[in-house]
Amino acid sequence: MYLYHMINEKDDDIYISPQNALNEGLNCKTVTRWYTNGGSLFPKLTARFKPINSPKWIDFKIAFGAEFEPPVNSHLRFTVSSDKILVFNLDISNDLFAYKEDEYVGGGYFTEGLTSKEDLIKQYWESMNTFDEYLKHKPFKNPEILIFETVPRKLIEYIE
Repeated sequence: MYLYHMINEKDDDIYISPQNALNEGLNCKTVTRWYTNGGSLFPKLTARFKPINSPKWIDFKIAFGAEFEPPVNSHLRFTVSSDKILVFNLDISNDLFAYKEDEYVGGGYFTEGLTSKEDLIKQYWESMNTFDEYLKHKPFKNPEILIFETVPRKLIEYIE
């Protein structure tokens, strides 16, 4: 099975060459596109509500995103070769991001009607599935795929 990582277009404000990932492997320093990472939005709260039995290798500072389906634009494709991939509910991450937007704008415009950050982070943790569990049960429609270790360069292909 393949996963995909989108590349920003060269004319975007933020362009990171995919050659970095092809040379060094794909990791948080060589990503070519920013993906949502709900666990990194409020690190103190995320750590506070982290389940006791969760794997020790979960570190949202090094996590990066991927997709199940190939993007239309240029992208990196790689085989799944790790058990350090988790899937969370992207809808919860989006709600958490609304709290970040309100921090910048103020006024509660984006978070009106949302549950508290604390409750959302608890729900985020509850949505956590291993990659295999998610594929078997698909408990939610909008997956946030996070990889917690480097994808070796030998597994990565550049697709235009």
